[in-house]
Amino acid sequence: MKRWLIIGIVSLIMASIILLFIQNRFFQAEPFNEAEAIQHIETIYNGQVKETEKRGNDYRMVFVRDRAIYTVLLDAASGQVRELRLKEAERKLLLSEKQIKQLMESTYGEVEKIKLNQTIYTVQVENKDTQKELTIDAYTGKVLTEKDMQPVNQPEGGGMLSEQQAIKIALQQLNGEVDSVDYEEAEDGGYYLVEIETKDEEAVFQIHAISGQVMSVTWDKDH
Repeated sequence: MKRWLIIGIVSLIMASIILLFIQNRFFQAEPFNEAEAIQHIETIYNGQVKETEKRGNDYRMVFVRDRAIYTVLLDAASGQVRELRLKEAERKLLLSEKQIKQLMESTYGEVEKIKLNQTIYTVQVENKDTQKELTIDAYTGKVLTEKDMQPVNQPEGGGMLSEQQAIKIALQQLNGEVDSVDYEEAEDGGYYLVEIETKDEEAVFQIHAISGQVMSVTWDKDH
């Protein structure tokens, strides 16, 4: 009796193994290829896959959603997500110089200069006779500050600006205390360097000695 019981148990185990083999052989879905894996992740997370790498039976992918960057590990055979992580250091995407330029030109006019300092763009724009310096949030494109760079009180008759006229032009850009004024000769007529300081800011304005145009502004980052 015990012998037949053992035979019955072994037969049941063998039948289970055979059934499992048949299920795996004929009914299991084929593993995802790369295109299917990308489509699967983009559908699940409503994002855009930027990078894909095959690692054994898994796909490691980097995708973007709502200005955040994620990494995901997908089992190619089962379609299950094995791991999902937010890349904290890159959770926000900066707008490119091209995007900032397009935004500013649609509102302010031609972009003369553009520079990124960490998360702030400094942009000089010109429209007809008006020149402005803008500071812009590099994430959102929002204009944070706007300063008129167009000089006023230019000397009559095309003469050279006096030191006081150069100071007046600089103070219209940044209202503060004058630290120093220097004149530098140049082939195109020379320029003044006027340093202005406030409680929160400090900058040196380069002002053309003939036209009165603000040629450049250098901000003290350590102030």
